[in-house]
Order: sequence, then C-alpha cells, then structure tokens
Amino acid sequence: MSKTLTIMLLSGSAENEDAEFATRLAQAAQGKGHKVQMYLFGNAVNISKKEIPIEGDDLHIQGRLLDHIEPTKCFDRLADIIANGGDVSTCHTNEHARGIESREYVEGVKWGDVGGSFTKYLMTSDVLLSVGH
Repeated sequence: MSKTLTIMLLSGSAENEDAEFATRLAQAAQGKGHKVQMYLFGNAVNISKKEIPIEGDDLHIQGRLLDHIEPTKCFDRLADIIANGGDVSTCHTNEHARGIESREYVEGVKWGDVGGSFTKYLMTSDVLLSVGH
C-alpha cells in the first residue's frame, strides 16, 4: 500500500550531507511507489532555486574540491523528485532572510509558508521526517 512521506529539510547542499540524504531518500521512496512531499526550511531553501553558475575560470576552488562538491548538489535530484510526482515547497520567509526571494525556482518548486504549505503536508502525511542540524 502506498504511503505519503513528508520530509522537512533544514540544511542546504555542501553544508553537511543532510540535503543529499533527504533527496536520495525521497527518490528511493518514490521508486517504491510512495508519494513524497518536501518542505524546504532554513538553509534548505537554497536548493529550491536554479543554479547560477559562475562564468569562466574565476572559481578559486581547487579541482579536487570541485570533484567532491559537484555530486552533492541537489538541484537535479530535486527536479527529478518533482518530475516523478513529488510536491516540494519552500518557506518564503527563509528565502527573504537569505536574499534569494527573487531568484527563479527549480522547475516545479512551489512558493510556500509554514501556515499553509507545511500544515497541508502535516495533515496528509503517513510519515514525517525532519532532516537537519
């Protein structure tokens, strides 16, 4: 029987492994036929926005470190979760506090809030996980 998993994610990419874990867990749950809802709160709101790569060779990051960081980015996994029926929304207050409110969302991410979006998720969940430090 299909269940609904809701993940409240509090951490962004490269901050620790929480965002990578949560997005991979969401994909695994979908692979087993379960519905996934994700609410991005705190630094996790950063993964809701489309990546704006720096042009040129002015990164000032060594190649070895880039090789470590790139696979931990969650933008594509988040888009995949949404493409497979996942419902993902953010906390607009946290976006505003981080100065990213006007940036474009990853395709399918919804503008959200605790009182509406997250409450709806809570009321329709079989399992709730909060992932973050």
